[in-house]
This record gives sequence, structure tokens and C-alpha cells, in this order.
Amino acid sequence: MTPSASLVRSMIAAVLLSGCGARTVLREPSDGGDLPDAPVVIDRPAVVDVPFVPDVPVVPDVPVVPDVPVVPDVPVVPDVPVTCADFQTFCRGRCVDTQNDPSHCGGCGSVCAPGQLCLGGRCIVECGGPGRTLCGRTCVDLSSDLAHCGACGFACPPGATCSGGRCAAACFGPGQMLCDGLCVDVRSDSLNCAACGRACPPGLTCSDARCVMPRPLTGTPFRIQSLGTMCRAIEHNTVTGDDRGGIAVSLSGVFYTGDSSTGRFDLDSLFGVPLGRIDDGLVSDLATGQVYSLRSRGRPVNMTGEGDLITELALVDGITGALDGRTLPLSREIPLRGDVGIFAGYGRIAFHDGTRAWQVELPSGVVTDLGPVSLAPRTSRCESWAYWGVVEFFGGALHLTYVRDMTTIVRTRVPEGTTTPVGVFRSLSDMCSFTVSPQRRRWYWHHEGGSQFRSGDESLGFCDASLAVGNVDAP
Repeated sequence: MTPSASLVRSMIAAVLLSGCGARTVLREPSDGGDLPDAPVVIDRPAVVDVPFVPDVPVVPDVPVVPDVPVVPDVPVVPDVPVTCADFQTFCRGRCVDTQNDPSHCGGCGSVCAPGQLCLGGRCIVECGGPGRTLCGRTCVDLSSDLAHCGACGFACPPGATCSGGRCAAACFGPGQMLCDGLCVDVRSDSLNCAACGRACPPGLTCSDARCVMPRPLTGTPFRIQSLGTMCRAIEHNTVTGDDRGGIAVSLSGVFYTGDSSTGRFDLDSLFGVPLGRIDDGLVSDLATGQVYSLRSRGRPVNMTGEGDLITELALVDGITGALDGRTLPLSREIPLRGDVGIFAGYGRIAFHDGTRAWQVELPSGVVTDLGPVSLAPRTSRCESWAYWGVVEFFGGALHLTYVRDMTTIVRTRVPEGTTTPVGVFRSLSDMCSFTVSPQRRRWYWHHEGGSQFRSGDESLGFCDASLAVGNVDAP
């Protein structure tokens, strides 16, 4: 049998067997008729394969967020009322003085026009004209106002007048006359001898309203022989503040004035303490160590112009620096204007105003007009109304000794004006004030910045010196 025949037979057998299992075999009819057609088996539709769906990734559970606690409402704090000073008014969120505020002049929001000031709650035109200045709430003429003579708040003493911005007495008394805004004694004033503006010639002085030869100078000879460079210095800013000017020595201390206070410093250690006041008129008698403060009719001299007329000297305690209430009246007033120099001497002090010199004998207070004196041009300037130096007396003449520039200290003979060097240095910085102590044989000084002695902000120091008292050789 061939393979093909075997395959056919197997297929027939399979068909027969499947029919028997389904019980679909038909019996032959008894009459031998034809068999009915076999039922047609309809093919089942083919099942389409379902496409493969990948597994959905498992999403991790979201953590449960706890409920946020309910915050209770913050209670509303009522506005705190603003309290202004008695003279102020609350305007637009701030306290203002409606009497002086140009943005709220007389009331909130009332603005003064450009070029106007608010005074007393009213808008006014700014102070104009020469000498007119706003002092407090009032426009005043500084050249003639008794309450503001030369500067706001500077009142002239009772009985005085204000002329040219300077206080002047009413000029009562023998020989008194108002000259250029000052009361002078024309019986003894060499600039106004017998009449205003009548100056005595060089070398003469005014006595009994006449120009005469001055009496010979007397007193203990004193001379600076040399100024050394073996020094000690400190920073004094913390005691006095920024430099100003004014230096003097007592037997135990050196005094210097700054913008914050006058300070007293030990002569040896230079340990300093502030005095709590500003003294612009310091000077001392080198023989006794007595320190003085210049006065103008009872008032201390200052940088606003009250040093124009020196009338007395107030005594200063050399140990404590306190004013003890005593004063030394001068025999005559000393008018000081211009480039003022103050010179400490041995039993005397001297002044120079840029053109003329005066001597005051101590402790008598007798004033001598030394006449016109020309000093060497100076480049050193103090931040004050004056500069400070030493007056020597030898060879029958006075010599004014001062810092000329940053390398040289010189002396000028009175009245001739002959100038010679006393000391030459590498650098004195801006030194403008110095004095000496015969008892310590030192010279004391101040300067700002760096010099050959010290570098710093504000320096106060001393160096060795050779000083002759008594037997002094003439130059």
C-alpha cells in the first residue's frame, strides 16, 4: 500500500469516528430509499489573536498628608497713637514744627514758595543784605544787633554797643573814644594818640596823648640757646579731639586746646585729661608757671572774634586747670585783629596782630605798645584765631620767636624786624604752636601728621632745650 492510500483511509476513519461521537449516524430507511443529505457543518469563524498588552507599572501609594492645623486669626492690634513734642504737629506720618518747617508752614501741607523761609508759622523772604543772618527765627544785622553782634547768640554786655559786628563800650570815662568800633584810650593808644587814626611813628609810644620815646624795657634776660631733638610724644586726639591751637605750660603740666576740649597733660609722662571746656586764649608766665586765659571784658576770647580786645587775664590753676575766679586787669586794652601771635615770656607775655606788637609785664599787668613790627612770612597756620610762640629778652630788646615753616623756627627783633633762625629741622610737619619750660629745660609742641619726631593723627610732645636765664650774651 502506498503512503497516499494509507493517508486517505486514515482521514475517512477519522470522519466516521467523529460522527459516531456526535451521534449523527442516520439509519437506513426501511424502504431502501435515498439517504438524506448530510447536514452542512458551518465553519466557525477564526478567533483573532488578542494583541499583547504590557503590564501597567505599579504606581506606589501616595503618602497621606496630615491635615494642616487651623491657625487662629491674629488679633488686630490697634494703631499706637503718635506723640509729638509740644511744639510739633503730626503731619503725613511724622512730627514737624509748623512754625519753622517750610513744607508745613503754619499747618500741615502748607508749603512755602522757593526762596522763602518759614518763621513763626509764616512764609517770609530769606534774609538779605550785607550782615543780615537768620539767628533762630529772626533775621538780624550782625553788624549792629546787640544780641547777635558779629555772630548768632553773641550778645554784647550791658552798656555796650555793637558796631561793625564788634561789641564796644559806650566809651565812658577819661580819654575813652570810639575808634573803628572799639573804645580806646586816646591818651595812651599809639594807633589813636589824642585822636582816632593818629598813629605814632615807629619807635615812639603814646603817653598822655603825646608820641614819646618809650621807657627802656626791664626784666630778667631770657633766651633760647638751642632746641634739641631728643623727644617724647603722644597721641592726644582722645583727650582734646582734633587740633585747634593754644598751648601753655605750668610748673607741672602742659595745656593744649582741641576742638572737643582743652586738655591738661603731665609735663613728664604726658598723661592727659580733658578739662571739659575749650580755651582759645592760653598763655603763661615762664618764670612762675602761672597759666592765664585771655579775657575781653569778662568774656573768654574765642574764634568768633571776641579776641579783638584783650582787657584782662583770668588765672588758671596749673595743677587742676580750673579757673579760680581771679583776674588780672590790664593797664590798657590791647586791640588784636588780623594775624594774631601770642608769646609766652619770662615775667612777661607779648602779642602781635600782624603789624604791631604789645608787651604785658607780669604780674603787674602793665601794657607797653611796642609799635609797628614786621615778622617773617609764615606758612604754618593753626586751626584757630592765633598762633603761639615765645618772647625772649636779651641785648636790651625783645625777640618774638615762632615757627616760620615746616623746617624752621625763627626769632624777630622788636622793633627793627631783623629775623634769624633759632632751629632748623628736617620736618616739623604743620607745627604752629610751641612753648618752653625753663624748669624742665624742654620745648613743648603740637603738630598733625608726620614729622621727624612722630607720625600720627594729633601729636603733643616735648624735646630737650638749652635755655638761658639771667646772664645771657647778646647776639
